[in-house]
Amino acid sequence: MKKIVTLFMIVVHSLFAEDILISAAASLREFLTKNISEYKKQSPNTNIVVNLGGSGTLKNQIEQGAPVDIVFLADREMMIDLKKKKIILDEYPILENKVVLIKNRYNENPIALLATGDPKYVPAGRYAEQALAKEPLDISYSLIYLKDVRSVLNYVELGEVDYGIVYLSDTKLLKNSKIIKIFDTSSHSPIEYSIGILSNSPNKIESLKFLNFLNGKNWNE
Repeated sequence: MKKIVTLFMIVVHSLFAEDILISAAASLREFLTKNISEYKKQSPNTNIVVNLGGSGTLKNQIEQGAPVDIVFLADREMMIDLKKKKIILDEYPILENKVVLIKNRYNENPIALLATGDPKYVPAGRYAEQALAKEPLDISYSLIYLKDVRSVLNYVELGEVDYGIVYLSDTKLLKNSKIIKIFDTSSHSPIEYSIGILSNSPNKIESLKFLNFLNGKNWNE
């Protein structure tokens, strides 16, 4: 993984601020909640606000000028594109993931409903589409698209659909569902979560401190 380098030469003229706004992929909810709590122990005056959603939707919002300090998406290609457009200063891949098929424990329908994120906007949906093409399922199903990967997990848990394709990191939340299949990483594009600071962020110094704090963390830390 690319080491996060010091950007103080870039941000030396930035105004000091202690509020940080992060737009992040929905699957990062627990990871960020835990790490923000840990970070506040060493930086109690820093207020971090997180806006969660599908990576594609968040990217579109940022391209349209959403006032964000840090963007953290489940698709490195999207982040590379933001860097090329000079919307972010740089991008740093710091987490990896896998996609898995989950099933509600109680649903038994002859023609199942399978939910994924919408491939147009949700990286998990695109990874699912790729994985299903390489590793077709031996069940009959109808496919529906949802707004983000957490919606997929919730629909399966509630029994609204029979199956769903989510990230392996999400499965720690399962209560009414179980993992049926872990897709081979060769069946889809690499799943890399990349993070970066917005070029127009007024809070670059504080944002950099939080990025450096996250660097080297994994899903269990």
